[in-house]
Amino acid sequence: MVEISDVTETECLIRNDIQNLVKQDTLQWVFVGGKGGVGKTTISSSIATALAETRESVLLLSTDPAHSLSDAFGQKFTHEPRLVNGFSNLYAMELNTAQIIDGLDGLRETHSFLKNVPDILMMLPGLDEALSFVELMQSVQSRRFSVTVFDTAPTGHTLKFLKLPEVLDKIVESLLKLETTMGSLVQLFSSMTKAQMSQTELFDKIKLLGQMINTTHEQMRDPNLTTFVCVCIPEFLSVYETERLIQDLAKSEIDCSYIIVNQVLKHIEIGDLIDDAWSGLTEEQKEVMKPFFEKVREHHSIHNSRVGVQRKYLQDIKDLYEEDFNIG
Repeated sequence: MVEISDVTETECLIRNDIQNLVKQDTLQWVFVGGKGGVGKTTISSSIATALAETRESVLLLSTDPAHSLSDAFGQKFTHEPRLVNGFSNLYAMELNTAQIIDGLDGLRETHSFLKNVPDILMMLPGLDEALSFVELMQSVQSRRFSVTVFDTAPTGHTLKFLKLPEVLDKIVESLLKLETTMGSLVQLFSSMTKAQMSQTELFDKIKLLGQMINTTHEQMRDPNLTTFVCVCIPEFLSVYETERLIQDLAKSEIDCSYIIVNQVLKHIEIGDLIDDAWSGLTEEQKEVMKPFFEKVREHHSIHNSRVGVQRKYLQDIKDLYEEDFNIG
């Protein structure tokens, strides 16, 4: 996180307003995402621990196949919520959506949501992945946590993940338009699956499925219930992906009011210290320590060069987002 007391004048203009998110007590789902390597797990963990101070129960859920929550907390997490050490109301779990897809057939036997998915629909390409998202959201809601913080995969995977309810909604909508013309097809496909059902039964189930999907979709588009926190670092590729992410979230009508700039470097000036230390050495010591001092000067120069680059992109972030976003 940016420490305001330690940053340059430009960096001071980037305010740490993340407390506004913590104070928004209507939020149920907080998604944290951004380019790989920007520190999403660190930020999502920080948000979750802050929320745990004011909320009754908080779930921190990783959907990134390369899970890092266990490393962040020094505690092993699995696909079931586990209480985080040192907390009485913060739980964490690491879940790969592929696990849900693999388990869809078994879940359909016991889960009320998936029982409403006819076999005929499971034959549609990509439907299992879309259903896995809705199943995940339904499952999280059924556990009755006050708020769930999602530590998501890198940007491309996250955008696909968030668009799944919309994809599923369109599939169901298209199927319902065919209700009056699908009689023979229903019989054909039903004969290819385990369950036999009439056209009326099939479309009743499709309509119920559509209602459940619509509920999830509407909740995701409600800024009182759902928000997305973009995490970036002040470098070109990260800022570029952040802009892409924000635009795609806007197209999907998902609220995004928070941008957290991570890994901000502080300008340091140690040239005089290096010179003083060098001048205090004997000639013999200088001979031995020369490679070390050269490395120190090299890394000092590289560090401050990076600070200069970061200042440019911090200014870009300020210019692009200061008016419409809380930036921390």
